[in-house]
Amino acid sequence: MVMMTSKILTFITQREERHQKEAEKREVEKKKNSVWDAMKEVPDLDDRIKFKAVTLIYSLGMKYVFIDMSIEERYGWIQSNVN
Repeated sequence: MVMMTSKILTFITQREERHQKEAEKREVEKKKNSVWDAMKEVPDLDDRIKFKAVTLIYSLGMKYVFIDMSIEERYGWIQSNVN
């Protein structure tokens, strides 16, 4: 009986850990794929510039490039490419 209880508890614990890891992975993927979240990290930009930049990023197909940039690189890219 004790052996069975131990196995059940181990199974439940492993299942909970797996669910937690999957939830964390989904959250990371969600953040990783969000140009708008990356844009919000860039300081000192008004909304008009942010909207223009997001439109340009998608039209150029550079979503992942932009997301992978540092905040400083994003700011520089926006300053160079958005009027």
